[in-house]
Amino acid sequence: MLTTLSKHAMPMIRYRTRDITMLLTGRCECGRTLRRIRRIGRRTDDMLIIRGVNLYPSQIETALLKVEGTLPHYQIIVDRRKGLDTLEVQVEVTAEGLSDTVGGMEQLQSRLAHSIESMTGLHPALKLVAPRTLQRSEGKAKRVIDLRAL
Repeated sequence: MLTTLSKHAMPMIRYRTRDITMLLTGRCECGRTLRRIRRIGRRTDDMLIIRGVNLYPSQIETALLKVEGTLPHYQIIVDRRKGLDTLEVQVEVTAEGLSDTVGGMEQLQSRLAHSIESMTGLHPALKLVAPRTLQRSEGKAKRVIDLRAL
């Protein structure tokens, strides 16, 4: 929630919310001419830096949703091995996406890897998991597990 800039009785300015958004000027579709704030898409504190590349979890989600056969449930695991950051993405696949053939699973994994790489510039290790395998949480989902600080 952001503070309104038009309250006169009790103005309160919030800053450093770490939300990435934009002020919109001009006429709204409804006819209003007041400034508006564009929908908040992501936060700067959600950003990960993997081998010098800025990565937002929402980029991974967008890449995964472009590939048919996956569910919107995923988990990103970041670790450091031999001084280099590693990135693993665990993705739940649909029941139809779970192929009985090794070739079918390899094709799905290849399409996912290509989608993520074209979106982020990174080539993560991918692990396809069955539906309802990844832990669900109440409220905001825990998408990133960063093991580098441990």
